[in-house]
Amino acid sequence: MDLATLRARAPLFLAVFIDIFSFGLMYPLIVALFESGWVAAAYPEATRNTLLSLAFSLFPIGMFFGSSLLGDLSDALGRRRTLMICMAGLAASYALMWAALELQQLWLFFLGRLASGLMAGTAPIAQASVVDAAPEDQRSAAMAQVVFVNTLGMVAGPAIGGVLGGWELRLPLAVALALCLVTLASLSSAHFARDEAHRALNLDWKQPFRLLARIGARPAIIVPAAAFFLFQLGFLIYYTFILIEMQRSYGFTTGELGFFSMVMGLGCAFSSAIGFRIARAELGSDKRTTLAGLGLCGLFLIASALPLPSIGQIALAFLATASNILAFITLLAAISSAVDETERGWALGIANAGVALSVLAAGLLTSLLTLAAPDLFLAAGGVIVLLALVPALRLNETAAAPAAAGR
Repeated sequence: MDLATLRARAPLFLAVFIDIFSFGLMYPLIVALFESGWVAAAYPEATRNTLLSLAFSLFPIGMFFGSSLLGDLSDALGRRRTLMICMAGLAASYALMWAALELQQLWLFFLGRLASGLMAGTAPIAQASVVDAAPEDQRSAAMAQVVFVNTLGMVAGPAIGGVLGGWELRLPLAVALALCLVTLASLSSAHFARDEAHRALNLDWKQPFRLLARIGARPAIIVPAAAFFLFQLGFLIYYTFILIEMQRSYGFTTGELGFFSMVMGLGCAFSSAIGFRIARAELGSDKRTTLAGLGLCGLFLIASALPLPSIGQIALAFLATASNILAFITLLAAISSAVDETERGWALGIANAGVALSVLAAGLLTSLLTLAAPDLFLAAGGVIVLLALVPALRLNETAAAPAAAGR
């Protein structure tokens, strides 16, 4: 990517960064909030497990509606305008959660979680914008650029959330709020591909279900979307329960949970920057890269259910997320290539809706922690990732493009 392109996309990349940064920032904070402090003092363990499940679940409920709507909205209003809506909404949601901790009112925290989910739409919009400008044989490489920015946010978010949350739980929320406002200001004067409106806006509360129903009329998207959903469901079960496992069974503090999450982010960053390019070149096609990523990731997740020392879990976390990226990039590229450019925002919004449903399912499962140990859920997550190999085997073969692989 040349310097001029980088400058043009910088505000877009900043929006992607803050979206995933703020998402990763919340996981160590939520686990700490419901395991200690005033929430732990006010509620017994069984009630806290239910409230923890609600705290995890409200975000994806909002994300399910928001991702479908915002992806389609970006096709109608333009990418930049929709990203600005997302940033303003995220700023408001973190202000609500900050107020919740200040006033010790959980209902405000839950309202903020729901609002942040509704506004969690920058990833598919940014992906669509980048792919708009990329030739078909370079789309996976273009997608890798966005995913790399995502991984930087995954590294920084949990690390800052864990370190600052160890001092004071309100500090990470204040940082997220400030970054949202800075990003909003940068987007106000930005220009990048497909910034103009392309069709009339006509949205209502039924729209997310209509957008999902549209899948039936576009059969080409079913196979990659099914593989992506199973893959994300299994991995997000792991992502949710491994933090609970490290806190409860290994005694990790808020700061240590942030460090652990940062290691997962580093695995993503390594694979996005180096590992994906090497794997794509060696394996020769997107399909083979997808199958390798799913197989390795599933096996690493199953291994995390074994009785390992903490250093073993940390190593597995790095390997699991590094292999995750191989399938994540190629499946998103397959989804975006299954439709024409006028529906690319919708298609990637559907992928994000699948992520939302996966996060919701993983969050709801935490209410069962009084009945089953976290390691059982870790093993189940790995099995589900391996099941994603079934639809992935039906993906079309995409020949390797040397020019794309080297970018």
